[in-house]
Amino acid sequence: MKTPGRPRSTRDRPAKAPLSEEAIVDAALAILTAEGLEAVSMRRVAAALDTGAGSLYVYVDGRDGLLEAMFDRIIGAVKLETPDPSRWRAQLHNLLERVRAELVTHPGMAAATMVDPPRTKVAMRLLENLLGILLAGGLDAQDAAWAADILSAQVTYAAIEAELRRTDPSALIAEITANFARLPADDFPLITAHAAQLVAGDADERFRFAIDVVIDGVLGRASRR
Repeated sequence: MKTPGRPRSTRDRPAKAPLSEEAIVDAALAILTAEGLEAVSMRRVAAALDTGAGSLYVYVDGRDGLLEAMFDRIIGAVKLETPDPSRWRAQLHNLLERVRAELVTHPGMAAATMVDPPRTKVAMRLLENLLGILLAGGLDAQDAAWAADILSAQVTYAAIEAELRRTDPSALIAEITANFARLPADDFPLITAHAAQLVAGDADERFRFAIDVVIDGVLGRASRR
């Protein structure tokens, strides 16, 4: 007859990896990828790390601090540019497209960043690089500063749009087109006449257009002074 086994000692269990901000962000990003942003909570991340939620507060300042650390990790992966006056416009497109791509790869993060202005060193380095490229293009300092602000917001909106279009872009476009088609032409003659143009282009084309419109507008404004 077998004797009942004693409970397994905690000493027999594999040692847990030491807790750190890096480990917390790793776990949070894994949850984001698998389950979406809404699933990222202090409790959920703590459970993934086999610890209590309270222990995370030593490393991140609540969920907002966690999202900020996640954003830093995402943006920190973006390759920066060395501003070059001879190709500043191409550099601008390249930098902004890389930022958008990173945000699109991590659904929900673009919208989450709209709550508070950037304040970390990682975010500041990105802004510094963006401003440097615009100044290398010969823009006036005030114009460059405002353009940097507008372009930063445009990246966020473009990432959100790309997320929406990524699942089933044709279905989304069909839905929007159908909504336009249902409008009374007498009340909305321009929308109904130009519905195809309003929904035309993929996310990449629309993003490139937006960047060019901002830059062309700033350059045109400067030429009229």
